Amino acid sequence: MIDDSELKARLSELEARVPVTAAPAPGRRRRMTPLLGGSLAAAVVLLVAATATIGAAVVTRTDVRGYPGVENPGQPLAGAKLECMTPPQAQAYLTARGFTNVVWQIERDGSATAFASNPPARGYVIAGFIDDEGVLNMLVDQRASAQPFLSCSGSPTP
Repeated sequence: MIDDSELKARLSELEARVPVTAAPAPGRRRRMTPLLGGSLAAAVVLLVAATATIGAAVVTRTDVRGYPGVENPGQPLAGAKLECMTPPQAQAYLTARGFTNVVWQIERDGSATAFASNPPARGYVIAGFIDDEGVLNMLVDQRASAQPFLSCSGSPTP
């Protein structure tokens, strides 16, 4: 462990190696005028207020929403395994449980996303979400690259 005398000796050595320059002439120091200091403080306050306002606007935007999936724990269809059903089977399951307001979003190769009130005959069901209007949005993947979920192995493929 280094004691104080060793530290003082090392500090003295370091100070001795630093080149010495002439001290500034007295009276030549520049002082910040009170007006400049007040202006700088006002600019900082304004900058902080603007940043807080913009940050609040970004956080409170309502056009971007996140919805938990209907099969997530605590959601109305937790554990339903809709992804292991064909779209018509999923529709029958949902209807039997009171979900009559369903929109089916169909993803296909080379075309725009299609929306339908009735499920397509084929495709892989991906559980959706319930939006603010109470509509259950379900996704069906009909792309050539679509694969069933691993948990559905052994189930009939749509």
